[in-house]
Amino acid sequence: MALLPYQTVFKTQPLLTIVLVPICLYLFRLVTSHGRKKRFPEINPPRAFTFGTQARAGEFMSRSRDMLVAGRDRYSDEPYTLHSNGGEVIVLPPALINEMCNHPSLNFTIPAADDGHGYIPGFEPFQANDGVPKLVTRHLSKELRRLIGPMSQEASHGLKRTLTDSTEWHEIDPKGAVMLVVSQITSRIFMGVDLCRDEKWTSSEYTTLAFQTSSSLAAWPRSLRPYVHWLMPSCWRVRSKLNEARSVLAPHLEKRNRLKQEAASRGETIRFDDTIEWFENEVTHGQEPAINQISLSLAAIHTTSDLVLQVILDLAQHSSLIAPLRTELIEVLATQGLTQTSLYNLELMDSVIKESQRMKPTALALMRRLVTEDLELSQGTKLYKGERVIVDPTHMWSSSHYPEPQRYDGYRFLRMRDEASDAHLVSTSAAHVGFGHGRHACPGRFFAAHEIKIALSHLLLKYEWKLVGERPPRPLAFGMAILPDPEARLVIRRRRQEIDIDALETEGN
Repeated sequence: MALLPYQTVFKTQPLLTIVLVPICLYLFRLVTSHGRKKRFPEINPPRAFTFGTQARAGEFMSRSRDMLVAGRDRYSDEPYTLHSNGGEVIVLPPALINEMCNHPSLNFTIPAADDGHGYIPGFEPFQANDGVPKLVTRHLSKELRRLIGPMSQEASHGLKRTLTDSTEWHEIDPKGAVMLVVSQITSRIFMGVDLCRDEKWTSSEYTTLAFQTSSSLAAWPRSLRPYVHWLMPSCWRVRSKLNEARSVLAPHLEKRNRLKQEAASRGETIRFDDTIEWFENEVTHGQEPAINQISLSLAAIHTTSDLVLQVILDLAQHSSLIAPLRTELIEVLATQGLTQTSLYNLELMDSVIKESQRMKPTALALMRRLVTEDLELSQGTKLYKGERVIVDPTHMWSSSHYPEPQRYDGYRFLRMRDEASDAHLVSTSAAHVGFGHGRHACPGRFFAAHEIKIALSHLLLKYEWKLVGERPPRPLAFGMAILPDPEARLVIRRRRQEIDIDALETEGN
């Protein structure tokens, strides 16, 4: 049979074929997707004499916050396209938040897992785990009243261990100190006393290292990440730290299994009221316990410590808030003890935390979604299957939503309480998306609010702190991440507390 002309080329010019096929495929994709790509304006279009998107992604990594602010200023009520380190995304305007947050064709779990690189060895805890929100909703949020006592005990123990009882001013790295304390409090609730005070577990570098390495991976094109990680020493360390976490957890799991077996041999049943047990009851797909616990820790420890650290830095910069916060604490705790009601009544503290979250949320890409079916939103915006959309938080810094939005005002949400039901820390709205909004809003925000208020209560009553140097802390934006100033340093010392918070009556003891 005679060869067709194109078959002759393929057979006689294999090298030419190798070159031509990818080019043809690229041109085909370019032509077929041209209409869609040009539906929205681009905030960072390609520059002359550049090829591909890598240059634009690199620029976004270093200028992300400024770029998002400029995009929303330029296209106030319209979507626009952004070329980020995570690929091309469509940035939707605030007016569409209420509609998109619950849309059935906008998937939350797929982009969350993909952005965390859960498909790469060592990053398994970042994989989508439907057991985490289920566990939080069915167990953790319902047990908050009982958990106040244990959380307070660990806050006291962790702060003393980390900050000491020295009455002399001494310098600390606030990021490391906060991470250790939050890790200890969280681990007490998740896994009990023994493990939460195991320094090999609470000082595990996996969470911090994984997030840092995730940012480094994000600088590479998505198509290369499944391969380039094998050559990255930081990824080697992530895998090593994950194995260390497994080995630390293993003897604790073996001990509890042994106790269960011994009880069963006597015809008895023994149950452990912690997240390890809850996972066993709620999750049936065989995920290993270490991965479950680290997944939960990723969701809880990183975001909570980020917010606690930002509040501490904001209070150091706006120290006039500290005295009224202490006054509120003393008045409320002296009459109500350390209870769920008293935590709710710490209204100024609630407002301060929410203001810190408004000024510096945990990320610049909030409410990330993957379009699973072609759809049209109410204002006529068409989205196609496979596209990614985000909401940026820049409207939280806009005068269209808040007066004097660039000024830190710890009383802002306290004043709003009489007018707006969404002025509370755990409330979500289209105007304040620090915890997300809609059915995928952070399910752990109620637990986080309790934990943050308990930690700050101990800190405010027992310590005083101030910034080292005259430079005010500035959050660091790196791609879609926005971090508390990593160079900020504090000096801190123990103070005489007006009320003994450790002796207060608590719920859950």
